[in-house]
Amino acid sequence: MRLRLLLAALVTFVACPALAENAPFDLAGPSLRVSVTHAGRTLPIAQVPQLASGDRIDVRADLPPDQSAHYLLVTAFLRGATNPPPDKWFAQVETWTKKGKRGLSLTVPEGAQQVMLFLAPETGGDFPTLRNAVQGKPGAFVRAAQDLAQASLDQRRLDAYLVAVRQPAPGDPGRLERITPLLARSLQIKVNADCLSKTPELQAPCLLQNQDALVLNDGHSNAITDALSGPGVDLALQFSATPQGGLGYYSPYIAAIRDIIGLFGSIHTAKYQYIPALATPEGDRMGLILNAAPSFHNPKSVLVAALPIVAPVRIPPLDMAEPDLALCAQADTLVLPAVGAPLIYATDYAHDLALRVDLPGGRTVDLPIQPDVERGGLVVHVAGALPKDLDAPAKATIHGQWGFQPFDGPVVRLEPARIGGWRLAGPPRDGVVELTGGAAACVTHVTAGGRDVTWKRIAPDRIGLPLDPRAGATIAVASAGAGDPQRIEVAAPPAPARFTATVIARHVERPAQVAPIAVVLGSDMQVPGDATLRISLRAGDGMRFTGRETVEVAAGSGGDTARLTVANGLTIADPQVALATIQPASALGASAFGPLRARIVRDGIAGDWLPIGTLVRLPAIRQLHCPDDPAAQACELSGDNLFLIAAVAPTAAFDHPVAIPEGYPGTSIQVPRPAGGALYVRWHDDPAIAGHIGG
Repeated sequence: MRLRLLLAALVTFVACPALAENAPFDLAGPSLRVSVTHAGRTLPIAQVPQLASGDRIDVRADLPPDQSAHYLLVTAFLRGATNPPPDKWFAQVETWTKKGKRGLSLTVPEGAQQVMLFLAPETGGDFPTLRNAVQGKPGAFVRAAQDLAQASLDQRRLDAYLVAVRQPAPGDPGRLERITPLLARSLQIKVNADCLSKTPELQAPCLLQNQDALVLNDGHSNAITDALSGPGVDLALQFSATPQGGLGYYSPYIAAIRDIIGLFGSIHTAKYQYIPALATPEGDRMGLILNAAPSFHNPKSVLVAALPIVAPVRIPPLDMAEPDLALCAQADTLVLPAVGAPLIYATDYAHDLALRVDLPGGRTVDLPIQPDVERGGLVVHVAGALPKDLDAPAKATIHGQWGFQPFDGPVVRLEPARIGGWRLAGPPRDGVVELTGGAAACVTHVTAGGRDVTWKRIAPDRIGLPLDPRAGATIAVASAGAGDPQRIEVAAPPAPARFTATVIARHVERPAQVAPIAVVLGSDMQVPGDATLRISLRAGDGMRFTGRETVEVAAGSGGDTARLTVANGLTIADPQVALATIQPASALGASAFGPLRARIVRDGIAGDWLPIGTLVRLPAIRQLHCPDDPAAQACELSGDNLFLIAAVAPTAAFDHPVAIPEGYPGTSIQVPRPAGGALYVRWHDDPAIAGHIGG
């Protein structure tokens, strides 16, 4: 029967998904005042996660003085889906009477598993009608009680998230990006990380979309409400993952809500319709949140809420998000990154929390704890409660009350600050310097060279921070309770020596000339642009070639700088001699000319420049034509790039020279008739030394 009811409800919601979306639990209903007494101790309902047989429940309606509609408050204990409760497990009170305003005092009977509360409009025969409805379909109300309890817990997690996200922070634009991962971890909430890439003004609206789907499954909450085993919620979750069920869009929270509404629809009568109410306890006040407005005409609306289930207490499975956690004993406040039990942040079930510290001599100190969902942990207030002379690690245990039952949580270690204990663990390696000797848990701030640096804990007594291995710096480490930061000097390592070398040989190899008229240089120190230059270098005293060197070659004017390595142009003959090979035209570019120089660079340190010749660009001469008449004084020189010639003369003594116009663009020009067979020239790139054409 239960299975058919559940499937009918789910199919109804799949066919009309807008029904669930258009009926959120956002209508404020009436309130109840509820307290529970267990073993002589009384707690408000907000601090009671589960009930036990023999507990006394005091409940009364908390209605406004001008309440016009008369509500009948009915309580019912349930004991199973196939076992209707007896008449004596039902109680009623007329809330509008003087006696009714005092409410009901109930004792949880042996065998009861759940408690349901009904607020029904006054009608003739209302109490018997409600009692008969519960006794006639106990399974529907058993499941509804369980699902209402689960949905109420999930709603409180969602409310805690919404309050944090909606809180304005005009002076802190990065607040949401900072706290959202902590909210997700603490409350088990699904967060859309893409929202954080938006502008601060758009982040909150984005994070609040699809609110009901934000709640993730939480094993601890389920364990609290799963007093009765049954396929209801599991089936709803399985069904929601099918194409008909929305392919997993609905969260466990939505699945439970859909189940509840479907169940109450199945017990609708001509006289009553049942409206589920989610409980939102605060102290002894239990506010009710509705998803539909009550009706006072037939069928009149009966508000249905559930109290905590009757079952053994489930202690929260707290754990620390960081393994081997150590905290600073000298800090004013500590944050314990507790995870695994989001109800600690969303409810008051955990109360009287403290961090119990074991001190030398068998003494203990309890430090008060306050859950703080935005900081993602349990905040411990130290405020000088620990001995100032604590000089050894101390064990500390989370201790508190879960409802009526005491519990102990994870153990953490408190470290003393060890003031003045930091020192270098060794020279910087791979750009990281390590400090040892202090308490990493107490470090609050680190600077290097006056700038803030990001540091990380490597061990309880060791931290690491980035530092340029080529530079020294003053490191300042600020620690909780230590006063002024401790300063550690890191000396800069000695700079590597500049690589010295000498040129011991050079060779210029020109390709075969294809032009009709040869161009001859005037010195072997001149290097034509189309040649291949090889130089031999000898390492200076105390130096050795290792293969890490780079030979840089540059011209005096224009062009690029060529860099020769063992992978490209540099050959190590032995530790003392290396050969560098370069083709200037291709390596330095067509605009390079003038004095050539080379230097050796190793480990970023450059040596002195060494002269290796003069780069001279040459024209391509096609013809030197002179008239047959010997009396004619002028000849015609033709070819390409004639602007590379500075001047021409008929004799080697360079008598009666003729200058070539700067930047001459033509391909022929008038020149003097050679006195012999050659025409002598001075080059644009090295005019001090003359060469010749022809001859």
